[in-house]
Amino acid sequence: MKKILPFLLVGILALTSCEPVYKATNFQQTANTHRLIAVLPPKVIIEIKSAKEAAAIKKQEVIESERFQSALVNYLNANQINNKIFIKTQNPEETNKILTDNNVTSLAGRSYQDLAVLLGVDAVVSSRVSLAKPLTNGEAFFTSLLTGYAAPSKITTVDLSLTDKVSGKMFWNYNWQTGGTFVSAEKLTNSLMKAAAVRFPYKTKDLK
Repeated sequence: MKKILPFLLVGILALTSCEPVYKATNFQQTANTHRLIAVLPPKVIIEIKSAKEAAAIKKQEVIESERFQSALVNYLNANQINNKIFIKTQNPEETNKILTDNNVTSLAGRSYQDLAVLLGVDAVVSSRVSLAKPLTNGEAFFTSLLTGYAAPSKITTVDLSLTDKVSGKMFWNYNWQTGGTFVSAEKLTNSLMKAAAVRFPYKTKDLK
C-alpha cells in the first residue's frame, strides 16, 4: 500500500492541473500599452461522440461559448473595478454585434490582428475550451439525446491567448487542464482565472 500511494498522488496531481504558460519576452511592456481588450467568442468543443446527435451537440457548444465569453468578461471587469487589473474589457454584446455586422460568423482562418482593428481594441482574447460535459442545463441536454453516445473523458481543457493589435503577435498564452467537476461556466472561469492570476499580464501592480 505504501508503494502504491506515491503513484496515486502523482496521478492525482497530474490530473488536477497542467498549466504551461507562454510569455513573449516583451509581454509585460506590450500589455502595459493596452487600455481596452475584447474577448472573442470561444471555440467550445464538447467531447461527446454521437454522429446522429451532431446538431444538438453543436447547438450546445454555441450556448457554452456564449456563457464562457460572458463569464470571462464579467470576471475581468470585476477585477478591473476592484483595481486588481488595469485593463478594461469590451462588452460582449458590443463585440458580437460588431462581428455580426461585418459578417464575421466564424473565427476560423481570421487574423486576430484584423479582428482587433475591427473591434477598436488594443488586443483580443481568443480561447479554445474542451469540455468533458455540458455546463449549461447539462441534465436536460443528456435527456434530449435520442441515441447512444460515447462517454466523455473527465478532463476539461482551456487554451487562452492574447494577441496584440500593433504587432499582430500572440504575446501571452495559458493552457489549463483539470480533472475537476464544474457546474457552470462561471465556476469554470473562476477556477481558470484563479490559476492564471499570478501569470496574467494586466495586473495593476505591474503597470509602470
